[in-house]
Amino acid sequence: MGRATRLAGMMLAGALALPMAAGAAEAPKLTFTTLGTNSGPIPNPQRFEASSLVRYGGDAILVDAGDGAADQLARAGVAIGDLKAVFISHLHFDHTGGLFGLLSLRYQAGYTTPLTLYGPPGLKETVDHLIAAIGPGTQAVSTMRAPGTGGPDFGLSVVELASGASVPVGEITVKAIENSHYDTLPAKGRPLSVAYRFEAPGRAILFTGDTGPSAEVAKLCQGSDLLVSEIMDPKLAIEDIRRRRPDVPAYALPIVEAHFRQEHMAPEEVGKLAKGCGAKALVLTHIALRDAEIPGAAAQIAAEHSGPTHFARDLDTF
Repeated sequence: MGRATRLAGMMLAGALALPMAAGAAEAPKLTFTTLGTNSGPIPNPQRFEASSLVRYGGDAILVDAGDGAADQLARAGVAIGDLKAVFISHLHFDHTGGLFGLLSLRYQAGYTTPLTLYGPPGLKETVDHLIAAIGPGTQAVSTMRAPGTGGPDFGLSVVELASGASVPVGEITVKAIENSHYDTLPAKGRPLSVAYRFEAPGRAILFTGDTGPSAEVAKLCQGSDLLVSEIMDPKLAIEDIRRRRPDVPAYALPIVEAHFRQEHMAPEEVGKLAKGCGAKALVLTHIALRDAEIPGAAAQIAAEHSGPTHFARDLDTF
């Protein structure tokens, strides 16, 4: 190689390594932050209750609102008033327990930006009752709202979704599909539990919500860049209940075990879902495992899914 050729190569390499020009903006990326990664209604000193955050550019979406969601939003650098929407996957209390704090603090801080809450049927009744519960405290607090701008429901709207719904939030498209989290309940009158797919230019993220194996979730997951799944080992979970909760009546254990086995995702099933839908990467949240049990679960997943796998902690971003 001649000197001139080497010099040209060095100049090209240097140009490729130059930092972005001042003022040039990076293209936004769709991200998923696990605000709370606990599983179920028993508080965990290491993990907040279930909630997550989806962001793309200036659009911010809260996904589920377990206890402490407002605090975790603050730790993630997102003010309550910055939220464009809240998506609730289902109405179990470990996914909705933080809604009262979110809505009441929003009122007390004087936010008037529009906020839409999306979720299954029953969400509007839930929100109506929470707004009513805020009522007695409104006389005791001063807010930064302008006089006459309304009560705790100001700027709020609730949209109850059906399976198959698709809604835009800014540049993010959100698709919902019924999962199998309530499959042991009678079909007539069965509540709705959903998985969500979040899409923005350049990336798609599938969030299973609480679910067992589900053909519909697997279909919605196809081609996802990131699969965010719940995880539970039913055998270990039942053993843990027997050990820590001797007060649980014997008749309840078979019911609980059926729920764990049919309506949650065992490690092997998580691996099959990730492999089957071609997800480029896998993140586990709603983790019903002790830390010592995670390596075994990871090995079971790896037997099916060869891509990157992450067991999330609170405030991890992917």
